[in-house]
Amino acid sequence: MQYVIIGSSAAGISAVSAIRELDPKNSIIMISKDKQIYSRCQLPEIITGERTLKESCFIPANFFEKYRVKWIDDTGVTHINTDAHVVETNNGQKITFDRLLIATGASSFFPPIDNLQKGRQICGLRNIDDALQIVDYAHDMKKAVIIGAGLVGVEAALALNDLGLKVTLVENASHILPLQLDQTAAGNYERLLNEHQINIYTNEIVTKIHLDEKQNVTHVELKSGVILPADLIIVATGITPNIQFLDHVPIKINRGIIVNEKQETSIPNIYAAGDVCASTESFTAKITPTPIWPLAIEQGRIAGTNMAGGNKQRTINFAYKNSMNLFGLSTISYGFTEAPNENYTTHIQFERGSYKKLIIKDGILFGAIFQGDISGAGIYGKLIAEKISINSLPPERLFSISYANFFNQQENGLYRY
Repeated sequence: MQYVIIGSSAAGISAVSAIRELDPKNSIIMISKDKQIYSRCQLPEIITGERTLKESCFIPANFFEKYRVKWIDDTGVTHINTDAHVVETNNGQKITFDRLLIATGASSFFPPIDNLQKGRQICGLRNIDDALQIVDYAHDMKKAVIIGAGLVGVEAALALNDLGLKVTLVENASHILPLQLDQTAAGNYERLLNEHQINIYTNEIVTKIHLDEKQNVTHVELKSGVILPADLIIVATGITPNIQFLDHVPIKINRGIIVNEKQETSIPNIYAAGDVCASTESFTAKITPTPIWPLAIEQGRIAGTNMAGGNKQRTINFAYKNSMNLFGLSTISYGFTEAPNENYTTHIQFERGSYKKLIIKDGILFGAIFQGDISGAGIYGKLIAEKISINSLPPERLFSISYANFFNQQENGLYRY
């Protein structure tokens, strides 16, 4: 038996430990483009210099030795021969497998904007190469424009602002962080960003990148006609799965490699996990990418267990959860940030500088935002993820729910929610 894992981030690393729990003997080979193990959650800190690449490593120094993994780094995969069970690499290697995990993650999505693909000094922020490229450019730059004000875009803005660049955020939604927050919670962050001299354009679209004769970035043009001077552009408009090497592989793909609850793909003995795959998300019940770090770890563990002969399935695959702390203001959100229609009721509380919002339908929580005081927010995430009824609670308790409200004792004496 030989296991091959493509990718060395959260899902791939998690799969290794799961395999070794069931199979201490057989061979594990990991192939990755990366030459270092690092957390992509810490890329903004690497840009600012608050953390070194070595410090962003999230595994022990002896991980590969301890788990007896042959790591082939700095190597890309060009093709998978599913009939012969062979992985082909960009340096001519052909590596056979009995069980294969694809955990190649995702890259920044570049929208079709005029000159976006041609200009120099234009970067995404998804991997360590992006971060190091930004650091290299930022030394000589004074003005940066960030396209997209989701969490990646805002964190990039903070990092470049910290390096002394004049930063402008451009977002096509009505407020920043549109997938994570509502207008009120986002507005509090917009004020803080403005106080730190970060400019924000919302309800705006970048239509063209202006370049000089050497393809250097000079300006960014918006749909409204506004022209923003720029030396550096960061693109933070979403992700696309790293599946280019699967062009001629008969594997089911739709916004990612489609997997079932065991992380199995449409091809026997081939699994996928993390940002490269599309799975049934718990909150929406739709097959979609779930690109958050905790789910990559969980999916990797499930894939590794099943690759080694176990029988493990996903139970909760809840991607609608976010947490952030910007300028000392903490926020946690779950599920919807706005009520989808009039069948939902919205409850809001402002208290001692904190903002809290709940969205409920038929006694079930479908959305929660806690900003400022986030104590006790975790139970709301669990109630939303598992669609647990709160009908038994009086309305005055809505903002003071605790785990104790949902303990029930079973006939065998054990507690359950």
